[in-house]
Amino acid sequence: MKNVKLRVKKAHKASFDYSVAFKKGDKVKVGKEDPEMPGWFWCENKDGVWSWIPQEYLTREGSEGTITHGYDTTELTVAIGETLEYLREVKFWTLCRTRYGKEGWVPTRNLEHMDVQSVSDLKTKHNVDREQKKE
Repeated sequence: MKNVKLRVKKAHKASFDYSVAFKKGDKVKVGKEDPEMPGWFWCENKDGVWSWIPQEYLTREGSEGTITHGYDTTELTVAIGETLEYLREVKFWTLCRTRYGKEGWVPTRNLEHMDVQSVSDLKTKHNVDREQKKE
């Protein structure tokens, strides 16, 4: 799915003034799971910095974890009406790119797509398009 454009329907201010870039194979200490957003875990990197990591990027064994894919925790601060490029969605958050090339996460509920009703519909639309191409 290339160049899918999203519009910000609700402003978002980044939750943290820092971000952490994880590489595949990085070891982390796994803390609590977010009760409001199941599947997100509060993890500490080797430098003692804590960040939320979605279970899709993490294998867990008790309180120890390993990052399974490169993952950057950067959130974007965005304004209503801003246009972003859709990159992927993971657990209620969408990875986007600004027109200036900066990438970061925005809550999925704050975004809308021009051709579908919600960002979550993009997955369905993308899967339907892919199936039609196979036929």
